[in-house]
Amino acid sequence: MSGVGTVGSVRPQESPRSAHRLVESVQIEPHGWSGLDGRPAGDVRRQLEPTFPGAFWLATKARPDQHAGFVADVVVDRGGSYRLAVQASGAFRLRIDAETLVHGPLRYAPALPEYHEQRIDLPAGRHRLALHAQGELLTTRMSAAVPPFAWVRLVDDEERVLPLEWRGRELDEYHATGLRVSPLLGWVEWQAAPFTGAWWDDDLHAGWTATTPVDLSVLGRRATCADIALPSWPSRQLTPHASGVYRDTYVGYEFDDIGTQFLLADDDPDPTDDLDGRWFRYDLGRVRVGSVALKVRTTAKAEVTVGFAERLTPDGRPSPVVALSAGPTRMLQHFTINAGETVIEPLQSLGGRYVEVRVRGDLDSVVTDARFVERDFLGPPTGRFESGDPLLDRVWATGLDTLRATAEDSLIDSVRERGEWVGDVVSSALHLLSAGWGDVRLVRRALLHSAAGARDDGLVSGCGPGEVLYLGTYAAQWVTACVNVAQVEGDLALLRELEESARANVRALLASIDADGGHRLPWSFVDWGYGVPQDQPNLAVLAHVHHAVRAWRRWLDLIGKGEEAQEYAADEQRLARVLATWMIDPANPYHSWTLGVHSGIVDAEGAARFIQEHVARAFPFDRTADRLRDPSQVRPGAVTPYFTNYSFPILLDTGRGAEVADMWRAGWGWMLDRGATTWWEVFDERWSQCHYWGGAPTWQMSRWGLGLHLDIDEEGPVADLRVNDLGRDRVAGRAHLAGACTAEVEWERSGSESIRYRLDLSDSARVRIRGVARDLARGGHEFMLSRQGATSLYR
Repeated sequence: MSGVGTVGSVRPQESPRSAHRLVESVQIEPHGWSGLDGRPAGDVRRQLEPTFPGAFWLATKARPDQHAGFVADVVVDRGGSYRLAVQASGAFRLRIDAETLVHGPLRYAPALPEYHEQRIDLPAGRHRLALHAQGELLTTRMSAAVPPFAWVRLVDDEERVLPLEWRGRELDEYHATGLRVSPLLGWVEWQAAPFTGAWWDDDLHAGWTATTPVDLSVLGRRATCADIALPSWPSRQLTPHASGVYRDTYVGYEFDDIGTQFLLADDDPDPTDDLDGRWFRYDLGRVRVGSVALKVRTTAKAEVTVGFAERLTPDGRPSPVVALSAGPTRMLQHFTINAGETVIEPLQSLGGRYVEVRVRGDLDSVVTDARFVERDFLGPPTGRFESGDPLLDRVWATGLDTLRATAEDSLIDSVRERGEWVGDVVSSALHLLSAGWGDVRLVRRALLHSAAGARDDGLVSGCGPGEVLYLGTYAAQWVTACVNVAQVEGDLALLRELEESARANVRALLASIDADGGHRLPWSFVDWGYGVPQDQPNLAVLAHVHHAVRAWRRWLDLIGKGEEAQEYAADEQRLARVLATWMIDPANPYHSWTLGVHSGIVDAEGAARFIQEHVARAFPFDRTADRLRDPSQVRPGAVTPYFTNYSFPILLDTGRGAEVADMWRAGWGWMLDRGATTWWEVFDERWSQCHYWGGAPTWQMSRWGLGLHLDIDEEGPVADLRVNDLGRDRVAGRAHLAGACTAEVEWERSGSESIRYRLDLSDSARVRIRGVARDLARGGHEFMLSRQGATSLYR
């Protein structure tokens, strides 16, 4: 590949020097700014309306961790279909006639609020709406500390808004403990007094008062309907795999280090001791986000504690304490119940693979029913991949399981913090969603949140939307991702919608780069283990910015602004010259050469040889190599699952398919051998055990193994046909193309130099075959593809 303008292609040395000094520290910013500080750098071109007119809350003074119940009665003259819209400041559950209809939260960027809307059918007569909402007054990774509010709108089929007279009461059965689930998440859900019947029943509860309007001037003045809708959450029946009695050994005050209390309980005490209660343990099969709905029968008043755990302690017990959470963690919920059978439906969602339920105060207690209500926004995948190798097929499926486990109303990095990190979203989730579901709306939403949380100079946020963090590399990747979305969807709508934000973001990126390659960008994450070079520019960071400028120029060309695109040619060339100068001998050759290939600066074949050798020397491909123990380590020889989203495509494009398949078996197969059911953040079980950026093998198998590479040109969406055989004799599966089109693919070897490729399209599509775009009709098509030299590539 050639560089930009007069910049030539750098050929990596076989054995690069390693004399460059690296900064022996890793920059980590666990805490950022309130999402209230971010704002779009320009107009977001989508349908907008006034922000939540008529929003309300309790008439009493709002306070942190306040639970409120609201009721309103509506009389429907005739049955029919209605549009229901709802939003609240935190978690909420809306019931109509005692049936749960909507369960939030639905996160949003404060500068551009979103709401949920759905169609409901109501028969004629009186109906009661009951809304349970929590006011956190707290900044978390999910939401900013906005004033507590609730907002509901009901519209009939003639577009008339039905009047709703809300009354409310504080649900003082809940206590504000002052304890957070973690420094990154919200308050611990703590119901300290039993409910007497349904909280929304007027005959059972007094104290209802009129609500009061809420001043939401801290939010953006215009709101929009979310691109995704809150689902009717699926539930799965749970059966305890173990149960027993327990005795607390750490006795303290009511809220005294509740995570430690949970961990230090004796789960197999001497039966002659004073026992405290019973425990029941459940295995969810893999990490999931949601809540445990319970029916508990007791003979006396009791306290129920629900603990979530991503992993087990060394002695096999669920641990509600989660590492790498920037402080103490308490993945716990607490409910007080009266004697008899009680239904417990938590408002809050937590995440984990293991759940332990403890009932304190009654040794005869029984959990008569347990269901996990999952915050699952995707459902089973519709894509498919079959290689004939059970291990590869299992690796492929685990990538989609991991994404599904971390897809709520947004794409979250892990259950420990549930952050919407842009670099994670765009490097892996975009491609995983395309391969598994053909629906990238969750990515579009993350890109929107990032644009709506920009800082004053226009640099988009790298994490949000509740607590925003700014990362130079993620801001650069945001630009590339927007163009990738257009390629996957075959539609330019997102590029038109976010054009002004992109322009401001690119200008902010370029303004932070000096002529010699030095930069003033905020925390610019490249990879875990990556060291910042001391005696040369940070080439990986510069390469990400270079990619962004190239993507921005293509963005402008696609939307018909070629003259403006030319204005950025000098900036692209300036960055390319700096990269080419230093790429001959970079301080971090694995990262620099990988990103240099994507920039068109580095020779792909030479880089591929180095990448292959580098991976072979790293753990777990070499089991004797050093591991990445924690995020503070600099390990230039390390390989993470994350960066294979960038490095392995180079191997696949240079025809090293069988070699890459062996790496998938060695690295990801090692995780499976260690009991992984979702991919870990790095090749070490002590980090997050559910992190979708580890799913590179899945989308790469689908992309190269099935051979359809999505693109867009001046004529619209097109799929480039290019197959890597991955060392297999036959592959089959289903790929998603633009416009909801699917392609049933099957190919098999035909001699040593060709494969017979069959394609069955659900709709017509453009496919580029050996460089020529062809319009293919719906139905079956067959092609003979030829091997490219001695590689595993076929065209």
